[in-house]
Amino acid sequence: MALSACLCACGDNQAGAPGLEPDAGFTPAPHAPLPTVKAHSGIVLSAMQLVTITYAGYAATPDVAAFGDAMVASTWYRTTGAEYGVFAARHRQQIVAGEPPAMLDRNQIAAQIVHLIDQGTVIPPDAVGNQVLYMLYVPPSVALGSDLVGTRGYHDMATRAGVRFPIAVAIDDGTGLATTTTRAAHQVIDAATDPYPRPNDGYYADPPQTDPWSLLRREVADLCEGEDVVLEGGFAFPRVYSNVAASASMTPCTPVRPGDAWYDVTADPPQIQTVAPGGSFKFRLTGWSTGPLPSWSVRIRAAASSMLSFDEMRPELSSDLINNGQTVTLILHAPLEAAPGTTGGVAVLSGANEHLWAVGFVVR
Repeated sequence: MALSACLCACGDNQAGAPGLEPDAGFTPAPHAPLPTVKAHSGIVLSAMQLVTITYAGYAATPDVAAFGDAMVASTWYRTTGAEYGVFAARHRQQIVAGEPPAMLDRNQIAAQIVHLIDQGTVIPPDAVGNQVLYMLYVPPSVALGSDLVGTRGYHDMATRAGVRFPIAVAIDDGTGLATTTTRAAHQVIDAATDPYPRPNDGYYADPPQTDPWSLLRREVADLCEGEDVVLEGGFAFPRVYSNVAASASMTPCTPVRPGDAWYDVTADPPQIQTVAPGGSFKFRLTGWSTGPLPSWSVRIRAAASSMLSFDEMRPELSSDLINNGQTVTLILHAPLEAAPGTTGGVAVLSGANEHLWAVGFVVR
């Protein structure tokens, strides 16, 4: 796995300045702009107060507690959150919440955290300007409810006595501490930069419905999912989208390492297209990179918000390899029985790190 390889070879990387400029002696192929992360209401956890919650018998409890201490003090947290108004943080509390239930779903998790607050086991959220984030780890022994199957982690909002507060959850699937801490940090930075739904939402890419990027998850860690992890203080952290770097066509996922080059594809036409039931549309994908690289692989998966499955769209690639300036055709199909207004979309994944590009259509 790429994660395992990075943990062996990437060293104890420290967070650096966001983005890397394109290679001065190299010309990236023309491409559409990367997504722009918008502030919306601009509400964030600017001085996050982290509460770590685990269960009795969870073997990784000492490790994730130490991770919480390390994360709030890390260069990773300070540099990835700074451009979004997320600055200092504190690990306020770490508690063990008794024996885990046999099964958990999202509603049960929210109810358990509310119960811990009611009992006085954990600190309550602030009634005004809350900065408390409750981070719960689900151990491998717990069966997952239907709304958690296939989920690696999530963040959400819960309510107690009329006070809203954010929660974050990491699913430990037993594959190792590095996987768990990467998942936890992913949800923490997404929750810190976007703690609440509308009308108090924070930072995420919010393109119009005519833009296929609207079909993908678009918070700051989501946009860099699949990237190699960064190691700091012995813990694994995810890379995080830099709006500043992306807007300048620099390497958008930070922290970066010297010598990193970004690679991706761009689609033509770039917008969501209209397709008749039973019809198809041919897109042209052009590879682009910020430096010279060997050809990289491309593959397709259904977009997170696609109303059609991968099998229903039947994606066809003319080649599964691409390079800067090279083109590949992608054909997407609309099922004959698809109702008007049905939206189909795919994520084009470039290389081992699965750099995203969105392509989509709507049924006429």
